[in-house]
Amino acid sequence: MFDPRHAAQAALVAALWGYSAGVLYPARALGRGGLRVVGPPAGDEPVGLPRRGLGPRFSQGGGEPVLLDRPSEHGSLVEEFDEWADFYEPLVRPFSTPIFDEALAVIARHLAPDSRVLDAGCGPGRELKRVAELVPDGEVVGVDLAAGMVEAAYQSARSFDNCAFFQADVGDLPPRFRGAFDVVYSCLAHHHYPDPARAATGILRCLRPGGLYCVIDPGPAWFNAISAPLGRLADPGWIGWQTPEQFRELFSAAGFSRTCWVPLLPGLGLALGQKAFGSTS
Repeated sequence: MFDPRHAAQAALVAALWGYSAGVLYPARALGRGGLRVVGPPAGDEPVGLPRRGLGPRFSQGGGEPVLLDRPSEHGSLVEEFDEWADFYEPLVRPFSTPIFDEALAVIARHLAPDSRVLDAGCGPGRELKRVAELVPDGEVVGVDLAAGMVEAAYQSARSFDNCAFFQADVGDLPPRFRGAFDVVYSCLAHHHYPDPARAATGILRCLRPGGLYCVIDPGPAWFNAISAPLGRLADPGWIGWQTPEQFRELFSAAGFSRTCWVPLLPGLGLALGQKAFGSTS
């Protein structure tokens, strides 16, 4: 029987692959050849980084992923992600790879070998493993609300001894995370957050003073206007895009002292929020 929802999701995957082939990969090649294809950063870029990191903590001793002991109030938003856990990564890889390549080149400048990093919305863990390679004396902790994604990420990263995994709502992170991270990043997951303000405030609490929050997502208004209808129809748990200005306002309202938008590729960028060095919150 014809399922309109599945047809829309197939159209979304086709659109992502088409945009990757026709725009993202050519733009990345032009950028690496020295031709600017996006605008300059806007706002106040991070200062005082990299510095000595917090080192490993949550990954010490290994262990299974830590799962929720009760259902989350937002669990219904990730039901399809649980179903897709085993084949989600190859579907989005052609789209996410060039974007994360560009983002990681920026994020890596703020990482030390012993940095402790949180991946907020780790999915099946592909990006997490790349970051783990950059912090051999630190660790990366993956968090996702979908238990299936947490398990897939854990299985994928079994060869890494500096990774740990938790099932959690990014708006209700474990108390033990307070002040525990040098850097938090989110790759193409922020548009699934049902309460972005609560998430930003919670992540601020998880950062040490001077810590950095990095969000990789669509931003320019033109891209958002074109892609929002298909995202709303076909993307599981889609809530909405933010513009660069909205990201900076969101971070400032949460309490970040420095905010910036770094364009990466046409339609996508990196929103940065830095916690004040003297902050005690």
